[in-house]
Amino acid sequence: MPLAEPPTKIDDYRVIDDAPAVSDARAFVDPPTSVWAGRMSRWAPYVVPPLIYALLATYYFSRFLAHPTRGVPGGADGVIYAWYFEWVEQAFLHLHNPFFTDAINSPNGVNVMWNTAVFALAVVCIPITALIGAGPTVGLMMVLAPIASATTAYFVLRRLTGKSLGAAVAATVYGFGPYFAGQNGHLHLTVAVFPPLLLLLGHELLIVQRRAPLRTGLWLGLAIGVQLLLSEEIVVLASVIAVIAVAVLAALHPHEVAHRVRHSAIGLGVAAATAVVVAGVPLAYQFFGRGALPKGVAPSMQRLDLAGIVRPSGLMYYTSSDDVAANLHFPANGVENTGYLGWPLVVVCLGVCAWLIVRGERFAYWWLITAAVTVGLSLGTPIDLNGHQAGSGPWTLLRKLPLLEGAVVVRFTLITTLLVALILAWGLARLRGRALAVGIAVAVAALIPLRPVGRYGAVLDFTPPRFFTTSAVHEIPQGAPTYVMPYDGDPQPAARVMAWQIRAHLRFHLIGGYSVINHRGRMSYMASLPRFATLLNNTGAAGVAPRPDDLAAARSSVKPSGARFIVITPLQPHAALVIRTATQLTGCRPRLVSDVTLCQIG
Repeated sequence: MPLAEPPTKIDDYRVIDDAPAVSDARAFVDPPTSVWAGRMSRWAPYVVPPLIYALLATYYFSRFLAHPTRGVPGGADGVIYAWYFEWVEQAFLHLHNPFFTDAINSPNGVNVMWNTAVFALAVVCIPITALIGAGPTVGLMMVLAPIASATTAYFVLRRLTGKSLGAAVAATVYGFGPYFAGQNGHLHLTVAVFPPLLLLLGHELLIVQRRAPLRTGLWLGLAIGVQLLLSEEIVVLASVIAVIAVAVLAALHPHEVAHRVRHSAIGLGVAAATAVVVAGVPLAYQFFGRGALPKGVAPSMQRLDLAGIVRPSGLMYYTSSDDVAANLHFPANGVENTGYLGWPLVVVCLGVCAWLIVRGERFAYWWLITAAVTVGLSLGTPIDLNGHQAGSGPWTLLRKLPLLEGAVVVRFTLITTLLVALILAWGLARLRGRALAVGIAVAVAALIPLRPVGRYGAVLDFTPPRFFTTSAVHEIPQGAPTYVMPYDGDPQPAARVMAWQIRAHLRFHLIGGYSVINHRGRMSYMASLPRFATLLNNTGAAGVAPRPDDLAAARSSVKPSGARFIVITPLQPHAALVIRTATQLTGCRPRLVSDVTLCQIG
């Protein structure tokens, strides 16, 4: 069959086929030979891709799914999500302020909205959290996140291109590509349904303009508002690229701007108002409420190395020891090298773009410029090439803008991945018959180097001492400030203690914790411990009794901390010495309760 005729001018960006996109449904099933097969043929485009994505996610998280109550994916960061899921459930159950909590970093507390609480999802999951616990709930959401992201991208690309098969292949890159491999333990970043929705709604608002701007604006505002309560970072990153993409579109079609401005402006105004209604109160508390960060989050140095686009890291299955070693010297330290595409996919994308340019489609120019800027921003500044600085980048022009200074620029690769998926789906939608089969084969071959290294195994064990899971924990009154040991002030031990606190349903308020915390006006990831707690930590680590003058100096910090209990678990090294020191410091009365030593102060 012949290739589809290219559209012209602004029509380059319109939906290819106005009719429902079912023309390539047979790519998923055999040609219908019965009524049943005919029905399956019609339903296949709606069922088969999401099912494939579900199977991929199930395999990738199979180690967690084998023991879902034992731990939570994401290591220490995964515990943070679980902790806030538990807090949101408790806040709504007991009518507390959900935007602030002093159940960690007691007595100062933390502003929930400055943290990756995934607030909207935590609210929706309250019944699940209550039923199976916060840890398994967060783990389940991590499994569902790439499925939701890939499925959303699939239906958006299918709507934009009018074809199913190419959209299904392309959406796999978005949901399960290197971005997912690098961020799979970060729930607020893998629930990435917003960028595809922004692409679709922006297409309707700026290009097609077939629906009333009020309706489109309402949907766009709802999407923005909800996403702000999931991950403000994704909203910021996507918005930056959206502004650039619209500017590029206007520059390519200057004569068509005037008669589209009114429709677009109405829609954007409605979207802004709707987003404020949805997320205004939580955002107001974030910036002006208790525990707010007046200087925002600390700037991040994580950025994409230019060589990282074609040089795989340890996140990829097909990599070498030299590549892994080189990535350790990249600005993202191999942990967040989420911009890897590989030479085959880079060549395919540029080849499709060149082919579309030859066909006279201005969409290709828009895509090329937007993608180049997006990649440029993900490089941050200074730009690094294979671990060596090579000059300043475009991020220099934007990083001083409000709310952007703390952005992790390497995460612009999420938008890069969506643009890659878009050009793949757009190009494949132009093909028919044998040309389509060849195109699909080439696209799939180009995706093979993006295979993740294996099943996700970073699952932090949630198993606590018996004290925290039985009625023994009721020896601590509800809300009593408590210091739990061992605790050495690093993320992993702090997260372990927070996990035990979750299993006790936040019965006690934890002195310490791992989160985004306002420490004397500046952001800190670790809670500042009172001096007596630090002395106990050092005593347990060294196994040496503290000097009398150190005891005297630390003793004055007990009362201001508000501490009422010290819990010394069986994991504490030199426990007997720690218990004796705690008694000397605080005058507490130690006693064995279940499998821990509970030391009550006062």
